[in-house]
Amino acid sequence: MKARWVKLTMAQLILGVLFAAPPPAVGQSAFEVTGSGTVETNCLGTLAPGCTVRLTGQMSGTPILPGQFFLRLDTGSPNSLNGYPGGTSQGVCLPTSFNGTLTETGGDIYFNHAGLVCEEAEAGSPSVYHGTFRLTGGTGRFAAATGGGSVVATVTRDTLAGFVYLRGSISY
Repeated sequence: MKARWVKLTMAQLILGVLFAAPPPAVGQSAFEVTGSGTVETNCLGTLAPGCTVRLTGQMSGTPILPGQFFLRLDTGSPNSLNGYPGGTSQGVCLPTSFNGTLTETGGDIYFNHAGLVCEEAEAGSPSVYHGTFRLTGGTGRFAAATGGGSVVATVTRDTLAGFVYLRGSISY
């Protein structure tokens, strides 16, 4: 009788381990930020290797409070035409990376990013950036921030306006 009870208990224990739900990640939550602001750049006329684009402005999101953002794009090489169907007048696409900062009253969040920035059409036209980001830490309540996701930004050099959108997950 005792052997049967031990076998039943062991079977329940094994099944409980095999089919138990994984524990939720401690402190992990959705991360989403939208912002708009101004653009500074040394890209004259068109994107080129070695350009720097700086976007700064106001942002809001989850789980962070309204505040300010900073996103810097440093372009690399090689460049390639982006395939715009408008004929021979095409813009370029360049790999880009650098870092960014999100600042709110509870602290700062720092992140690195990498992706591709492309002119929408001919040289000098507005640009779109698609990349990924990785949270690298911060200050205040975000001192131990980790996480990552995707980042999208638009840059219009003639009006010097920019928009940024980050979406992913964060633990802090």
